[in-house]
Amino acid sequence: MKSAHVGLAAFETRAGEAARTLLHNQGYDGGWGLTLTSVSSIVNTSEVLPILRAAGIAGQPVRQGLDFLTGAIPEHSRPRPKGGRGEHTRFIAFGLAGLLSHPRFFHHHGVAEAAAWCVRWLEEHQVDHGWPEVLGLDDTSLHQTALVVHRLAGLRDALHDFGPGLLLPGGVETSSLLERVVPLIDHGIHGLLYHRRPSGAWGWRTYIDTDPSPSKTALCLLALSAVCSGTGPGGEPAYRDGPREAGGVHGPVQRKRLSDVVVEAGQWLLHNHHRWEEFVEDDKDVQGTAWEHMAYALCTQAVIRAGASPRDPRLAKAWTLMNALWDPEAGLWNEPGASGKRATIRAAYYTVSAYEEAMRRLARMNLSDTAPEEASEVSAEMAIVRVALGPGRAVILGTRGSEGNVVCELSERLFDVVKVVYEAPEDGVSTARIAAQLYVAQSSVPKYVQRLNQAVTAAFGGAPARLLLASRVDGASGYRLAGR
Repeated sequence: MKSAHVGLAAFETRAGEAARTLLHNQGYDGGWGLTLTSVSSIVNTSEVLPILRAAGIAGQPVRQGLDFLTGAIPEHSRPRPKGGRGEHTRFIAFGLAGLLSHPRFFHHHGVAEAAAWCVRWLEEHQVDHGWPEVLGLDDTSLHQTALVVHRLAGLRDALHDFGPGLLLPGGVETSSLLERVVPLIDHGIHGLLYHRRPSGAWGWRTYIDTDPSPSKTALCLLALSAVCSGTGPGGEPAYRDGPREAGGVHGPVQRKRLSDVVVEAGQWLLHNHHRWEEFVEDDKDVQGTAWEHMAYALCTQAVIRAGASPRDPRLAKAWTLMNALWDPEAGLWNEPGASGKRATIRAAYYTVSAYEEAMRRLARMNLSDTAPEEASEVSAEMAIVRVALGPGRAVILGTRGSEGNVVCELSERLFDVVKVVYEAPEDGVSTARIAAQLYVAQSSVPKYVQRLNQAVTAAFGGAPARLLLASRVDGASGYRLAGR
C-alpha cells in the first residue's frame, strides 16, 4: 500500500498544482474542454469546478465558470439544426453538478434560474424508468439516470440548507422548487432499482441481458447514497429509507432499503475489483462522443462511499495506478489507455473525487493518512442477504457476492433474540416487544444485539457484519433482520 500512502500524502499538493494548471488554461468564455486545448463544454467545466473547490479556490474563476454554464446549458441542449449540440441528458446532469459545486455561489446571477431550468427540462423529458441518453430514445440510460438522481439529491440538500420560502435571485422560491425536485428523485430511484440485478450490480445496458458493469454499478451506488444521506431542514433524514421494490428486469423482485442496496453494490465492486482496478470502461450508450468511464477511480470512490476503508488491500492496485498517472510536467493526472497516456480534465476530476472520498473516510475513522497500515485496515461491512435458522442454535448466513454460506453457532439467549426478529414482519420488531418476549428489561436488548452481531462478525473471520440492524417500528426504536 506504499503508493496509496504516497498518493494520499501528496493529494493536497497535487490538487493545488492541478488547479493552477486549470486556471492558466481557462477559456475566454469561462469554461474548459476535455484537454487543455479543447473547446469549452458543459461536462468538462462542471468537472473542473469541484477540482477548484478541492484546492480551496473560489472567486472570479468560479464565477466565470458558472457564467459559462448558465448560458451554455440551455444553448447547448438545443437540437443541432437549431444551433445546439444535441438534446443530451448529460448536459443537464453535468450542468446541475457544476451549478451546485460551490454552494456559496448559488446566489450568483443566473445560477438558481439555470437550476430551475434544468428541473423543468427533466420534468418534461422523463421516460418510463428514468431519462434517456438523448431525446428521441425511449430506452432508459443508467448512466444519465444515475447522474440525474445524484445531482437532484444535491439540489434537494441545497434547498433544505437555504430553508423554506426563501426567494432566490431570478424569482426562484426554495419550497416550490423543492416540491418539484422530490418527485423527480423518486422517479429516478424507481428506475435504478428496477434495473438492479440480484447480484447487487447493474448491467451496462438496460432491458437486455448484458454483462454487469462496474462503472454503471458505481454510478448507481453514488446516486442512491446521495439520496439517503441528506438531511432535512430540521436535521431529520431527507429521505425515509423504507423497503422498496428492487429488480424486475433481471430475476425476482426483492424488497430493499437504499442503504442496503448501497452496501451490497459496494460489496459486489470489492469482490470484483479485478474487473476495474486498472481499467477504463467504454460506454457505447453515450451518443455523439467516445465516452470512457475512469473505472479505476470511479469505483474506488464508490466502494469507499459504501463503507470500505481506503486501506483495503483490494484497492491497492487502483491507488498505485492513480499515483503513477500524476504527470508533474502537465500539472494534471493522465488517463491510462492503449493509445498512450494523456492529461485530461476527466482523469483529474475522477481522481480528485476518489482522493477526496478517501480523505473524508479517513477523517471519519479518526486516522491520518500517515497512520500505520495495520492500524487502519478496516474492511467494508459484509452484506448479509440470506438468513435461515439451522439445526440446534445455528444460524445460516449468506452474503452478496458469495455462493457459500457461513454457519454461526449461538448461545441459547442470542438464538432466542434472532428467532424473535426472524419471525417478525420485514419492517422489524420494536425493542419493547423483543424485551417482552425474552422477559428482560428493554435496556438489555441493545446489549444482546451487540453481542449477537459480535458473534456474527467472529463467524465471518473478523470481517464486520451485522445480522440485526436498528430500525424504527411504528415510531419506536427496534430492530430488523439484515437482508430484508
